[in-house]
Amino acid sequence: MTAEYATAKEWYKANRPTLKKYRGEWIAYTNQGVISHDRDYRKMKDGIPADTPKLSYVLDRIFESEFVDTICFSGFRCCK
Repeated sequence: MTAEYATAKEWYKANRPTLKKYRGEWIAYTNQGVISHDRDYRKMKDGIPADTPKLSYVLDRIFESEFVDTICFSGFRCCK
């Protein structure tokens, strides 16, 4: 069972690290989670269930540069 949040913004803040898998895509999410995603904005919009109220979801773009992995080289101290 997944937790339900009062607002979509609260869900986003709590689940931001899990959005890494959507890099380079548009997402639509509610207070319960991601309801649609695709690299193409129109396909993502078309994937939103028709019975979802328009004011209950948020559209956002997850840029590929948002989640940059730390690279550590041997012999150098990495900051984590």
